[in-house]
Amino acid sequence: MSVFIDTSFFYGRITPRDQWHGLARQVDLPAAAVTTSLIVNETVTLLQGRGFFSYAITFLKQIRAQESIEIVYPDRELQRAGWDLLLLHGAAGANTVDCTSFALMKQRRIRLAYTFDDHFRHAGFQTLRGPE
Repeated sequence: MSVFIDTSFFYGRITPRDQWHGLARQVDLPAAAVTTSLIVNETVTLLQGRGFFSYAITFLKQIRAQESIEIVYPDRELQRAGWDLLLLHGAAGANTVDCTSFALMKQRRIRLAYTFDDHFRHAGFQTLRGPE
C-alpha cells in the first residue's frame, strides 16, 4: 500500500518547534511513498520563508536521494484534474497544491496521507490525525 506525503508532514518532521514534530518523528516512513514536485517546492519555500534555509537545502538533497519516496512531476492531465478539484474543495480552504495532491491520490487509489492538514480529511482521505 502506498502513502502520500504532504508538506505538513515533512515540515513537522524537520522542524523541532512545530506542533506536529513529535508525532511526525514517531511515524516510520513507509516502504512505498509518493509525493509531488509541488509538495517538495512548497516544503522548501515554507522552510526558507521561515528562516530555515539550511533545513530547506538539507531536505532538498535528502528527498532527491530518497529511493523509497517517488516524486511525481504533474503533467497537464494531473494539473487540470487538480484545478477541477479546486472547484469542489477550494471554498473549504484547500489550495491548488492540495487539490493536485487529491487528484494524484484518486488517480493512484491512495487512501492514506501522511499529513496534518485537515483539508485531506475533508476531501475524504485518511490522515495521521485520524477521523474528525
